[in-house]
Amino acid sequence: MKEQELKKMELLITLNDNIVVQRFFNVRDYQEKAGRSLNLYNEVNNIKQIIQDDLKKKTLVYMTDNYFQITTDETIMETSNTDGPENFNIYIKDGNRTICHSQFDAKLFPPKVRYTVDIRPLLKGVLRNLTDIFSDENLIYEYLNLELA
Repeated sequence: MKEQELKKMELLITLNDNIVVQRFFNVRDYQEKAGRSLNLYNEVNNIKQIIQDDLKKKTLVYMTDNYFQITTDETIMETSNTDGPENFNIYIKDGNRTICHSQFDAKLFPPKVRYTVDIRPLLKGVLRNLTDIFSDENLIYEYLNLELA
């Protein structure tokens, strides 16, 4: 395998400017058009859903574990402790070029949950799916009769 056959890509997930996870992955037989495919769009939405589901579960555990404190002090669940918006960002990058970016509101979750998010156990499957998409020649480039690429 030649070095030229591999393309180095990056998955970056942040909470505002703070890195939650950053992983590099290699793609063999890189397809330039894959960045505009419906498959990539669906996979990024899947990543977002995985993170949101994990945060929802952790919120339920947190609320159950701290039931007494929550019922006696409502400020524990106050999600607007910080000024300004807080967003989780999902980036797919090729070097310095951002191929795909998606974000969702982090203030939907309690501070104790959103600041301690850990999605490392989920990354192996996510990176495998992204690698498959960027090396696949048979992707979907049409949505509602509109050409995406």
